[in-house]
Amino acid sequence: MASTFLSTTQRHQLSHLPHDIPEDDLGRYFTLSAADLELIRQRRSPHNQLGFALQLCTLRYVGFVPDELNNPPLIIANLLAYQLGLFADTVAAYPQRKQTKSEHLASIMVYVGFRRATPADLQTLESWLINRALEHDKPTFLLQLAAEQLRWERILRPGLTILEKLVSRVRQQAREITYQQLTHLLTSENKFFLDQTLVVGKGNPRTTLSWLQQMPTDFTATQINATLHKIRYLQQFDATTWDVTAVNPNRLKYLANIGNRASNQQLQRTSELKRYPIVIAFLKQALSDLIDVVIDLFDASLWKYRQAAKAELDELRLQAASQTNEILREYMQVLQIVVDDTIEDVRPAIFATHRKLELEQLITTTARLIRPKHDEAIDLFANRYHSIRRYCVHFLKTLTFHAQDSVQALMQGIDLLDKLNRGERQRLSSKTPIGFITKAWHPYLFDQHGRINRHYYELAVLWELRLALRSGDVFVAHSRRYADPNSYLIPPDQWENQRSELIRITQTPPNGVTRIHQRERQLQQLAQQVETHFDSGHWLRSKAGRWILTAYEGEGRPESAQRLEEEIVARLPRIDMTDLLLEVSGWTKISDHFQHALTHSPPTDNIGLIYLHAALLAQGCNFTLTQMARSGQLQRHRLIYTNTWFIRDETLQAANTALVNYHHHLDISDLWGMGTFSSSDGQRFPVTGRHLKARTILRYFGYRRGITFYTWTSDQFSQYGSKAISSTIRDSTYVLDEILANETELPILEHTTDTNGYTEIVFALFDLLGLAFTPRIRDIASIQLYRTPNLALDTLSNVKKRLAKNIRIDLILDNWDEMLRLAGSLKFGWVTASLILQKIQAAARKSRLALALQEYGRLIKTIHALGWYASVEKRRWTNRQLNKGEALHALRAHLMFANRGTIQRKSDEALNHQAGCLSLLTNSVILWNSIYMAEVLEQLEREQIPFNPDDIRHIWPTRFEHINVHGKYEFNLEQARQLVGLRPLRHPHSLHP
Repeated sequence: MASTFLSTTQRHQLSHLPHDIPEDDLGRYFTLSAADLELIRQRRSPHNQLGFALQLCTLRYVGFVPDELNNPPLIIANLLAYQLGLFADTVAAYPQRKQTKSEHLASIMVYVGFRRATPADLQTLESWLINRALEHDKPTFLLQLAAEQLRWERILRPGLTILEKLVSRVRQQAREITYQQLTHLLTSENKFFLDQTLVVGKGNPRTTLSWLQQMPTDFTATQINATLHKIRYLQQFDATTWDVTAVNPNRLKYLANIGNRASNQQLQRTSELKRYPIVIAFLKQALSDLIDVVIDLFDASLWKYRQAAKAELDELRLQAASQTNEILREYMQVLQIVVDDTIEDVRPAIFATHRKLELEQLITTTARLIRPKHDEAIDLFANRYHSIRRYCVHFLKTLTFHAQDSVQALMQGIDLLDKLNRGERQRLSSKTPIGFITKAWHPYLFDQHGRINRHYYELAVLWELRLALRSGDVFVAHSRRYADPNSYLIPPDQWENQRSELIRITQTPPNGVTRIHQRERQLQQLAQQVETHFDSGHWLRSKAGRWILTAYEGEGRPESAQRLEEEIVARLPRIDMTDLLLEVSGWTKISDHFQHALTHSPPTDNIGLIYLHAALLAQGCNFTLTQMARSGQLQRHRLIYTNTWFIRDETLQAANTALVNYHHHLDISDLWGMGTFSSSDGQRFPVTGRHLKARTILRYFGYRRGITFYTWTSDQFSQYGSKAISSTIRDSTYVLDEILANETELPILEHTTDTNGYTEIVFALFDLLGLAFTPRIRDIASIQLYRTPNLALDTLSNVKKRLAKNIRIDLILDNWDEMLRLAGSLKFGWVTASLILQKIQAAARKSRLALALQEYGRLIKTIHALGWYASVEKRRWTNRQLNKGEALHALRAHLMFANRGTIQRKSDEALNHQAGCLSLLTNSVILWNSIYMAEVLEQLEREQIPFNPDDIRHIWPTRFEHINVHGKYEFNLEQARQLVGLRPLRHPHSLHP
């Protein structure tokens, strides 16, 4: 194993002070106390004083002193010189002698309580770092942790080479420990099984490894059964019983991700010490992934058949509409004869005008048109029974279901179906559990003799199972997304310790009474403000009990801003997207974040960097890798290698974080916003072929399928999160995910969405997490608003009529601690908001926690609505932020031009990677535009062209007309003239596509 792993760039960064130091750190570490000043002024010459101060503050800040101190970051030199009453440039003369610097450092270490590292200290550090290496294998991260631990222990950081060797030893020891933790699984039988997964079998061109790596792309019966077959394969070799709890979950995930990308040849060349843990971790994660996926397939398939049945019912209704008049006319003629008192013998009179055969046909047609009162197309759904049965038997047989007490009757029904499928039962009896089946099924469930129809019963059980899996009432062994909902929350024994931390971070009171009183006061103040706007010439009036909000006049754009934009556009360079990406990468060093999954080293040579940027551009612009290889004259196999091993969720997140942070620190960014406000919205793209998340929505995709890329945008135009989601799932399910996972320096405090982004429960969770939620709700005049019983509204007639319903404060207070525990579980990463919200919203019967969240959310929603009515500025800044998101959508659509914007990638992982690459390109364009816009403003100053700096907030960095994404065409006339005969044909086994 290599003992050195730092690149030249990384070594330089870790040996010098950073040039961009946050203001908080400047104040915390570079402010000199009275005692500091007294010690510093014991040095005689100005340069020694300034150099001594620089060593003192640097040691406190980073735990070591750089070798070169005569050229520190200017902001540090100026700050220290100001406090000492000196000139900053005097530090260039320090140190005159190396011995002076060493003597100063020794004096400083005594003063601040630092000491040099002893062998015993390094041994202690190594022991401490082993536990961290069991959680994280990234060497640069471990080195940073080691440096921070030394600084915490007030030990001077030794040389980087020493730390590199220490980290390398620790990583090796962590691998050996992992191997030992899994030794109990490495029986001769298991070893044989693990080795066989890497061997190509007879008559099978693929290894078991590659077979398990392949995930389904559609919810057909064939793919469902194939996925169930993989689960049974792993069950057959007892993968469900493998105890891997001794291994840290982060390390298991890291090893499993390697196994998911590696080929059998790569793993066969790896030593047993590493190979067996990788394969075990991969198979264990594959089991959970496959179970989650097959439940998704089951859910989507039933939904598809149910929707097809409803579409068929709509078609039947359209056809019936054309027959209705004729049928009614016939019935009217018959009834007129029946009620005519002058006709004594009715039957002959009827048959005199209507033949018997016609009447029989009329009865048959009428019977076909008559539908149940609550028609849910169940009979048409049942026409798909045989298609569903192709996989449902194996589905029930393969998975192990558990349930909450509330759905035990459903569990009995599932068990009964399994016995019927196995042949242990022959028929359904009168004791068959049916209490869980909704009334819509009952007209079909029983035949004319009162016996239960097995087809309808089986479909009813499967449909209710689908709903129970979505809500969490039924959960599945060895699943992650469909696990016991109680496992998603902080365990009660740990919650006691974490409650205080949540309260400190979110400023949410531990006592629900305190919070209710706070919100009541806020509601009272807003109610009084809103009442003053009625009938006073303001923007609010009431008509027939409905509040009518006069649209505010837009700010408009000053003519001076229009002129400034024209000056900027005229000066912005025209650039190819490839050059733009490379230029931004040079500024931000984002390539350093794309580290190989095995070696953790970024591409450093020119060829590696070319392929990295080509792979990013291919995904972000929607090229296939083959198309990119042809367009860029690159080797397709190397593009695949780069795309596989360097582009992952974590590397994309790190690179996008670097872009967002770089942009956040630009002065021009502050003119658009402070980074505290953000919005989220979905952008829909059509897809080719089949995909698990792809859905047909006539409005967006016609009769094709499509997917949604959901993105989170700051008020500075940077996108700090993206995710590929199904277009049929409400946006509100995901809105909190990236806000809580935000690792950028953006201090997001407030968020907005359109109507699809809100529910009352989302309002509640935002408030409990200490965040403001200000969605733009369509037809806000129609939503129900609420009040508390203690609210004094007698003098506020208009508001009193609107706030007609009381919230249940007792329900909120009784469940306050559970609400906080849920908020804590979200804040501290125990569960994602989208997962828990899907469970809450899918529940047929809401739990008391869900009801309490809904009640509390109604209160917060009302406060938001009154604030919307009370403040023009609130409406204005929300609309402005949502418009920023729309402008970014236009830019993203411009970038996603290849293949007519139709996505061809199939797996969830590939889609999320493409969404991340598109955000990376988007952030790169925003950053490039921002920097060059700032350069244009400086050029205008040099040209003495007057402009108002405030106008720049009206000119957004979302423009793209100067960026060429379409590549270049080369017309080589000389080469064409020299061509003799035909071009040589390609060899079928050529590496070049």
